[in-house]
Formats: sequence, structure tokens, C-alpha cells
Amino acid sequence: MEYIDTFFSMAQDNQGLVFLIAIAATFIESFVPALPLMAIVMANGLMLGFIGGIISSCIGSGLGTIALFLLSRKFGTLKYFDKFRNKKTYRLIDWVKSQKSFVLTLCYSCPFVPGCLVSITSGFCNKELKTFVPGMILGKFILFTVSSYVGDDITGFLKSPEKIIALCLLVVVSFLIGKKLNYNIDKYDISNEVI
Repeated sequence: MEYIDTFFSMAQDNQGLVFLIAIAATFIESFVPALPLMAIVMANGLMLGFIGGIISSCIGSGLGTIALFLLSRKFGTLKYFDKFRNKKTYRLIDWVKSQKSFVLTLCYSCPFVPGCLVSITSGFCNKELKTFVPGMILGKFILFTVSSYVGDDITGFLKSPEKIIALCLLVVVSFLIGKKLNYNIDKYDISNEVI
């Protein structure tokens, strides 16, 4: 327990460094989806407070996602990626092409939809930056607001059954949205006209 107290004391004394580490962690997660984004954002909220957690997470993850999108758009036409292209890939690319900013917001606000895959696919299908960025930022802001809220007051949160029930309901709704989005992608007819 004293190690945790020492860690928190060091973090309080070095808020600028903690802020930079929080940005770097969420930036890296954009490229390495195996890292636990929700845990990172909750830790940011715990270390930097509610507002600091949201800001650092949005900056790091937003910049990382934009970088991944731009890299995918620039290098997505290389022959190396041909081995990854199959009917399911083309279905996903066509589906992403046909979607507006609102659906991107849903994808990025739902922890059960792989944001890394949405970013790469958006880049592959040459989605416009002005369409991609607002939807992505809004979605991540919604997701990070909830995560930072939990991380900011984890002890109080765990003592409140109402908050736990509300979070569980939010997770269930988020899961159902993610399931519906995945179903829509699987059933998308690639012969549909792309918007």
C-alpha cells in the first residue's frame, strides 16, 4: 500500500510529466490495439483528475488515430496489403465509405468496436479528413468522459451501487451497439452504391 502512496505523491509532484506520459500512452495505444485503452484512460483520470484525464486522453488518442489514418491512406495501396484483401475486407471498406460522420462517432464511442480497424479501413478507402476527424474526436470524447469519470473517483464510484448499475447498463448498451454495427458490416452488400 505504501508503494501506491509513494507513486501518487510522485505523480502529484510531477503533473507535467504525468500529462506527457498520459498523452504518449494513448497515442501508442492507437497503433497497438492490444493495449487496454479503457484502463489507460481510467488511469489518466485517476492521476490527472476528470478534466486532465479527458484532455490528455483526447490529445494522445486523437493524434495517434489521425496519424494511423493518414499512414493507412498513404500506404494502403502498396502491394504488401493485397494479401489482406478478401471479400470481408472489401465489405468493410465499402461499408466505411458509405457511412457518415455519425456512424464513426458511434464506432469510436463504443469500446466493443475495434477503433484501430476503423482507422485503418477509413484510410484504405480514402475517407476525407474533414469527415473522419470530427466523428472520431466526438466518439472518443464520449468514451473518455465516461472512463475519466470512473477513474477520477474510483473509490467513491465503487461505494455507490447506483453508479455501478449505471455503468453496467452503459456497458450493455455499448455492447449491443457494437454487436449491431458488426452485424451491419457482415450483412453489408458490397454491390450497394457507395455514398
